[in-house]
This record gives sequence, C-alpha cells and structure tokens, in this order.
Amino acid sequence: MSNPKKQHYVPQVYLNFFAEESGFLNIYDREKDEFRKQTPAKAGNSTHFYTVEVNGEKDYSIEKMLANHVEGIYKPVIRKIENKEYLTRKDKESLAVFIAFQHLRTPAQRKNYNHMVDSVYKKFSKIAFQMQKVHGQLEGLDDVEIESLGEIFENEKYDVKVPKEHSLEFMLSFSEKLSHMLLNHNFAIIKASSKSEFITSDNPYCMVKEKWSPPWSGHGVVNTTKIFPLTPRYLLILKDAGDKMVYMQLGKAEVREMNFTIASWSDRFLYSKNEFLLKSLIVKIKKKLIQSK
Repeated sequence: MSNPKKQHYVPQVYLNFFAEESGFLNIYDREKDEFRKQTPAKAGNSTHFYTVEVNGEKDYSIEKMLANHVEGIYKPVIRKIENKEYLTRKDKESLAVFIAFQHLRTPAQRKNYNHMVDSVYKKFSKIAFQMQKVHGQLEGLDDVEIESLGEIFENEKYDVKVPKEHSLEFMLSFSEKLSHMLLNHNFAIIKASSKSEFITSDNPYCMVKEKWSPPWSGHGVVNTTKIFPLTPRYLLILKDAGDKMVYMQLGKAEVREMNFTIASWSDRFLYSKNEFLLKSLIVKIKKKLIQSK
C-alpha cells in the first residue's frame, strides 16, 4: 500500500454504497450551503488526517491499519444483510468494530475530544493557580502580574492546542471497548420501504437519548439508542442489551424521520445516492428550523 496524503475519515468502501450508478455521490455541504457531486474516492477525506511524525519522518501506520484491518470487514457483512442471511457472532463483531472506528475517526469526534481536553485543562489550571496564590507559590511575580494571570485563568482567555496524536491514541485505545459495548446490544436491521432511502453523513453514528435519560446527561452508550445507516436500503439500530437479531421494514415517513436524525448528527457533509431525496430533505430541514424559531 502506498502512503496517501488524502486519508478517508469516512471510508471509500462505505461511501461506495451511497453512490449513484454513475459512481458519484450527491453531497450537501452544510458549511457552504451548497450541493455537489463527487466520487467516493474524493469525498470524506482530509490531508494527512492520520499521519504522525516519528523520528522526524511521516508515519502512515494508522491509515494502513484502518485500510487493512477495519475497512475490509464491512462489505462481506453488508452482502449477508442484503441477502437477509443470519449474522453470526463473528459477523456482528465485524460490524461492531467497523462502527466503533467510524464513530471515533471522524473530524466531529476529534473536535469533541479536543473540546473535552480543553475544558479539563482549563478547570485544572484555574484550581492550580488559586492554590499557588493561596500558598504563596508565585514568587517573582508582582501584584499586577498575579492579577493579570488570575484574570486569564478565571476567564479562560487562552486556547489549549491538543496535538492530534492524543485524539488518535484515544481512538485506538477506546475502539475495542466501544466495539464490545455495541456488540452486546440487540441488532435490528431496518429496511427502507421501496419508495424511500437512507442518507448518511460524515458523522454517521447517531445517538438518540432514551426518554428516561436525565436532560443534563450527555449522549453515552448506555442511555441512548444507536442508529447507523448501513446502505441506502438498510440501517442498523442498537438499543437494548442482548444478543437477538431481527429484520424490520419502515415506511416512507419513518425513514424520513431517521434521515432527519442522521442529518442532525452530521458535522458538515451529507451523502446520498438520490439527488432529489437529498435536496427535498434539506428543504424540509430548513423549513423545520424556521418553524422552530
């Protein structure tokens, strides 16, 4: 395998399922509010997204690991789902691993990780500064400098730069635990009705909070229903703990609601096999936003 500069945070093997027969994806860019078409090879990627520096040289081992050990396990499971075959424990493990990595490898999750580190670091720094001030451990600083520093820490008037190596390390270390968590759910394979399709996004792992979940709680694994669009025809729902697997079908209106959820979890890009569906969905989303104001 070569050392590609353009590295997919949404794998090409996954995006291929959402491409038209012409080979192009229909894409909506939320940031630019525009539609365009691109091939899966040119979508869902970023320059050196996983590349790190080792002894002064670029290291592509994470990109190669994902390509060789994660992305290749997806297509065989999807083919079994399309044929409505029973998924073995091994098949479900493969799907759980793929989804866990897909959740952890996106720009959205890197931003979430960086935000978490930023928040924790600033809170710790604020406490540490106050303790040093109380115990007279700020020698060499006059009152003006101490007051200035205190204002900076108290009002968090600084940025914390988190090296991407930290978020990549988190992705690698947490992926096994997350895949085990996902595997221990009942698997519901949802098929879209003949006149509807599922879309996907650059952040396709969606979490809908359970009704019993407190309003102040975050979107964790335990207190949410997990939704993951597999292909335009199939979507996976992971909800209750167990080892059951069922096949179900949703009507057009229910599929649309799923697509609203998928769109709401996107970071920047939405992908669809159906151009008309994507454009009409965006119109409905914008209309909903106007009505909610």
